[in-house]
Amino acid sequence: MDNWVKIQSFERYHQAELRKNILNRNEINAVILDEKDSLFLLGNIDLYVEEFNEKKARALIDEFEGLTKINSYVDLKPILLFQKILQEADIHTILKRKESNKYILDNYELYVENKDVEKVIPYLTGKNLKGWRNLLISSKLRQVKYFVDLLAENLINTVVIKKKDSDYHLEAVIIYVKNEDIERAEKIVRELKAYEVVKEFDNLPAAEKAEETLFLHKIKAINKKEKGKLKLFVEKNQAKEAEEILANETEWTLLKSYSNIAKAMFHKSILDETGIPSVIINDKDRTFLLGEIELYTEKDRLEAARKIIANL
Repeated sequence: MDNWVKIQSFERYHQAELRKNILNRNEINAVILDEKDSLFLLGNIDLYVEEFNEKKARALIDEFEGLTKINSYVDLKPILLFQKILQEADIHTILKRKESNKYILDNYELYVENKDVEKVIPYLTGKNLKGWRNLLISSKLRQVKYFVDLLAENLINTVVIKKKDSDYHLEAVIIYVKNEDIERAEKIVRELKAYEVVKEFDNLPAAEKAEETLFLHKIKAINKKEKGKLKLFVEKNQAKEAEEILANETEWTLLKSYSNIAKAMFHKSILDETGIPSVIINDKDRTFLLGEIELYTEKDRLEAARKIIANL
């Protein structure tokens, strides 16, 4: 069952069959493995889907069971603050912690009953977030995490809200801060006092590749646009090391283009497991979702990466 993941276990076969049919009707392949002992009826009946369909499958199953996931984030506090806002509006929520060996992000997930989804939408769009201001928006969860951590160090609370498209793919992540904190938060984000610029870029793909290169060397880097230039910031005590790494920067080359980001992320995860560095560049227009999603890898690892992807 390589490249398949278990999404749920059941005691009765018909429970698994019902959910399998729902997934099939939504063009998601699903397989049931019945491991119950035929004599003693011990064991599990497990439902599996292909790895790149996992998130969409889980969302469909949650919806079938009467719940819809409305938000998620790696840290608990921003989710708890959003939950409190909804509770004050008499909207009941359910908080779940998701643990996975594959992913370290999206640990905390917030759900509402299906009947309450329409009530939540004005909060997800920010319309009903009274007393909170939109600080910044990013398409990269890792970049958002860096800013949220920086604000927390300065005792500024945040609410993080994810926007997803109709296929459950991440479209944007928005950071909100309280009205009374907005000026201080903007100053912190603008000045990045403990950080230093190590490189400037004319285009986003080049900046994202450099950020990925530093991440592979365990250096936190923030991409920020200033005066028409994209600037890459790192903490001052790591600036020299970062400059040396970027001076000998890995040459990235295009491995494959996609129209589906889930497929690109799945292939990236496979390459990560085999020790081949890769980076996804998403040039889709955020309004019309046009354009290509591209997966790059190191030039000298291109052939090895091609073989791995071809043999999936």
